[in-house]
Amino acid sequence: MRGSAALASSGLLLAITYGPAGGSCAAQGEPARGAFFDTAQVNLVNIEVFAADPEGHPVFGLQRGDFEVLEDGKPVAITNFFAAAQVQPAAAGGPPAAGEQQEVLPGPVPPPLEQRLSLVLFVDNTGITAGQRNIALRHARAVLESALKLPGVEVMVVAHGPTTRVRQPFTANAALLAKSVEMISHEPTDTVGSSSDHSLLERVLSSIDTTPRRFSDRQGALARESDAADAISALAMVRGLAKEVSERTRAAVASIQQFVASLAGVPGRKAVCYIGNGIQLHPGRALLQAWESRFGMIGVPTDFSAAMESESLSVVPEFRALVSRANADRVTFYSLDASGEAAPIAQSPEEADFDPDPGVTRAEAMQRQYSLQYLAFATGGATIASTPAASPALALITRDFEAYYSLAYVAPHIGDGRTHAISVRTARPGVQLRYRRNYLDKTADDRMIERNLAALLFGGGSNALDVGVTVRKEIKQRRGVYLVPMVVTVPLDKLALLPGREAEEGRVSIWVASRDADGHTSPPAKKSFSLRVPTQELPVALRQRVAYTFGVLLRPGMQKLAISLRDDVAQAESTVTASFAVGKGAKGPPEVVIGFRM
Repeated sequence: MRGSAALASSGLLLAITYGPAGGSCAAQGEPARGAFFDTAQVNLVNIEVFAADPEGHPVFGLQRGDFEVLEDGKPVAITNFFAAAQVQPAAAGGPPAAGEQQEVLPGPVPPPLEQRLSLVLFVDNTGITAGQRNIALRHARAVLESALKLPGVEVMVVAHGPTTRVRQPFTANAALLAKSVEMISHEPTDTVGSSSDHSLLERVLSSIDTTPRRFSDRQGALARESDAADAISALAMVRGLAKEVSERTRAAVASIQQFVASLAGVPGRKAVCYIGNGIQLHPGRALLQAWESRFGMIGVPTDFSAAMESESLSVVPEFRALVSRANADRVTFYSLDASGEAAPIAQSPEEADFDPDPGVTRAEAMQRQYSLQYLAFATGGATIASTPAASPALALITRDFEAYYSLAYVAPHIGDGRTHAISVRTARPGVQLRYRRNYLDKTADDRMIERNLAALLFGGGSNALDVGVTVRKEIKQRRGVYLVPMVVTVPLDKLALLPGREAEEGRVSIWVASRDADGHTSPPAKKSFSLRVPTQELPVALRQRVAYTFGVLLRPGMQKLAISLRDDVAQAESTVTASFAVGKGAKGPPEVVIGFRM
């Protein structure tokens, strides 16, 4: 079994060869093998439901039979039901009788693992001022303090701008969390494409005279030509800035989505307290509309349409994917709107219609507010305006952490890659429900990417296939980049092979992602390989390990790699991680061995 392949993805280059490892793993006799393999997978969809009365107070004591769940409009059976301790009905019976000893209740008991809460404080430093951010951070500190009082809660602090970086991994240590929040409060914010740029552009647009002028025919023609030239020049500026903002926004949404995907590997419930001014769903639309409203009447150029051009710059599809990903990974967003304003709820962001009259800056602020509203609405959370005075609505966030119902059902499909609508109803009169509105039925590859990212960011992972990794001494390349060879091995007898006429065949897929000391993360890169073992060679081959040799391009400094291997036949998988220093002055052994030692 020999072959080779090459793969490049976001700066991660894999030069891969595979074949039997140089050594062998001795076995006590020949392993028994069968000719039939079967795998069974269940797609369990979890939904957190927050029930409240018309005044917003939580409703206690609801049971499984009080809820009805529909997927894509069709009823599904609720297979799992959990009511948080604080919302379970009180025990029957009154106070203890005279002389009867009252039972002493134990302290708070951590919920089961699948109901543990992991809270992320996500600070978006893009399109925001330091003052806005720090006011919101002050309120967020109170939310963290309340959350840490609940049993089993851990908190992570993340800064985004424009890439997403973990400032403090999950911990229940209040001092570490306070330190990381304090550090973020002193970081600069990113205001590229914000109101300062738009004010300059509006001044340029206003400087072009479009009023009718009285000239001779020749002078009038020249004046109109000059006005048209100025307008076209201004349009080039508008298009350039609109494209820049669109590209930056699209990259930012992709970065947030990648981070959300990594949370899938964290067990239990996940809540993200998002601090920021939101996302421009239609970057550049207000800029293009501003130009069209001023120069469209004079007919230059005749083929220009602000609506058509802004549609090509829209990030609504990416935003939809982010929401679906969060719902699929059991992530609820609570938006702390740093602008301090409250916009009416939009049922869907793509339906929002913005009037250019209020000006470019105001129109884009409306887009951002709608994105915050919808992100929370669609994932079952809430949006709260951040003002200098703390809002009583902040208590809603921590109340949700301890007063909720968890419903689960088995989806009638698995891994179809589509987004499915969810609807939850109750027959109890006057009860209002909040819950996630849809979810993405992730493919098998999506799930592997999530596990790979989760291991990279949070550690952990299972090595059921006995995967081994050896990282060898790096080789310096040009421009300060190093090629780091590594060998990934797996025992052949751990893999499922399907019998054929003359050989047994299998298939293996491998994902690799890297993360440097500054928090820059490369997306997992995948490569698949076919295995073919002649039947007559099988007894000897089953005592060997299959080896895959990678050449990974990395920058100098501390690096962490996550390597995930999946047996595509049996759907079994393993994930291991490696941390090491790369480049000049790197200290450590010439080889780093993880998992099985060859």
